[in-house]
Amino acid sequence: MKIKYKQSNGIHEININDYQPIVKFNLLKGQSKELYSNSIYIAGEKFSLYESEDKLILSKDLDIKEHILGLGENAFKLDKRRSKLTMWNTDAHDYTPNTDKMYVSIPFFISVKKNNKIGVLINYPGRINFDFGIKEYDKIIVEIFNKNAEIFIIEGKGLKEILNKFISITGKPFKIPEWALGHSISRYSYFPQKTVIRVLREYKRYSNVDTIYLDIDYMDRYKIFEWNKNYFPNPKKMIEEIHKIKTKVVTIVDPAIRIEQNYKTFLDGMGYYCEKESGEIYTSKMWAGNCVFPDFLNENARKWWTSKIKKWVEDYSIDGIWLDMNEPTVFNLSKTFDVDVVHKIGNNHYIMHDKVHNAYPYFEAMATYKGIKNGFILSRAGYAGIQKFAAIWSGDSVSSWEDMKLQIPIMLNLSLSGVPYVGCDLGGFNGRNDPDLLVGYYRMAIFFPIFRNHKNKLENDQEIYTLKDRDRESIKKAIDLRYMFMDYIKELARLAHNKGSPIIRPLLYEFENDENAYEINDEYMLGSHLLYAPQIGKKIEEREIYLPKDKWFDLNTKKELSGPCYIRSDAEFPIFIRRGTNIKLPNGKRIIY
Repeated sequence: MKIKYKQSNGIHEININDYQPIVKFNLLKGQSKELYSNSIYIAGEKFSLYESEDKLILSKDLDIKEHILGLGENAFKLDKRRSKLTMWNTDAHDYTPNTDKMYVSIPFFISVKKNNKIGVLINYPGRINFDFGIKEYDKIIVEIFNKNAEIFIIEGKGLKEILNKFISITGKPFKIPEWALGHSISRYSYFPQKTVIRVLREYKRYSNVDTIYLDIDYMDRYKIFEWNKNYFPNPKKMIEEIHKIKTKVVTIVDPAIRIEQNYKTFLDGMGYYCEKESGEIYTSKMWAGNCVFPDFLNENARKWWTSKIKKWVEDYSIDGIWLDMNEPTVFNLSKTFDVDVVHKIGNNHYIMHDKVHNAYPYFEAMATYKGIKNGFILSRAGYAGIQKFAAIWSGDSVSSWEDMKLQIPIMLNLSLSGVPYVGCDLGGFNGRNDPDLLVGYYRMAIFFPIFRNHKNKLENDQEIYTLKDRDRESIKKAIDLRYMFMDYIKELARLAHNKGSPIIRPLLYEFENDENAYEINDEYMLGSHLLYAPQIGKKIEEREIYLPKDKWFDLNTKKELSGPCYIRSDAEFPIFIRRGTNIKLPNGKRIIY
């Protein structure tokens, strides 16, 4: 078998004898180590690697006090000990707590023990199973369903150093435009043209709106890069009007292209679509009916897609692109590409889709990014490194109090996996919610980098102008509070772009030696200076809050507190400022503590 490994002078392959495995573990701390047996000790940890049928199995001991963090988007708490997760991008429609496969697969985890912290990245975009103490109580077992993979063992003095080294492998986040950090509104779908303008103007009577998103109903029979002329007779004029009222426009684009002999995009793309092993063009059902799909792993197909995106945004002055259904998802029994789909790599090399499944949205985002200079991309799916091209939102969630609470660890798991620009559908996407729940989402997510109200058109209206005064004022208060800290959020976004540091962070990221912090799933840090413990119940009531070891200033009571300690607060927005803070406010004042 062969294992691919990366060094500073490129990617190499080495042959591995079945009886004497030779494995290159990249330590990111000087040179790689070479092993002439199936085990290696790194930073006091014993890693083993061996073959089993058509897969590789990597394992190490799991300590009873060990914490497991990361692994991209998942509906689990922060600590993954005693859990099993599969890396396989899936349309996780209506997901619930502990849903295994979701939209974004990032096969990277951090192991934390008292005096030992280590990161593990399995750079293989096919199926990987992670087992943290389920099959064997004292083992971490990773099944890689291929015999070619890059395995990075990352040493570091702490979480920040390990995450920084992970970013050095996968790439720094793109530079997000400042408007994308503001309040956004969306619906599946706002139409026709006059309604889009009216919705936006009504919204702006009550709150800031920096961006409006257009979902699939702007399209002609769901054909990408085509406007529905009945609904949108003059899209250029509409977008000009939106821009005049100081709002940006983001349009959705799916990777499915309708098969229609007079459809220019379909005809232009011939030669760039995914194929089957037989050489036929692969087709499947999607919103537009029978569709073909660009082969984003092929460089020529990506160049073609880039040209289509570039023309689309330039012709209509569109500010951002929203990538959906790109796990990839199709309407068949398996919900994704058939097993005999292949991708063309280079001129004459083909690879089966199941070996690169999770990388499909990564390369789509790459091609889109090259076509939208200085713009913004929001993607539903992704793989390790997606942060170079796109922000991520947590997909088709359920409108429920349970889902609302779940969004905090989902966002923090992504943040620990190199993706700093994250958000959820405020109000929840599927299911009817009452105003209290909508207010709860806004209150919970005031510091999420992506702050977007989005709802299924089959459900209730939740636009701010449809609410009674009390609820409207509660949402407006949350939006205004976010904008009060917008300069700080923008500063953190610049740091994310320059250094790869997360914007929102679990407490354990700042206080990694505090064992209590690993159990906190209902609080989060904004940068290193602000701790937020949102009210996540049906009513504003007294809740317990954990403050780690440091001095803290309670913005509500104006009292100084010394951690570590547990306190109780019934504040609507429990915000605590950490000692050493100097935060700029919009009025020119500063919070200095």
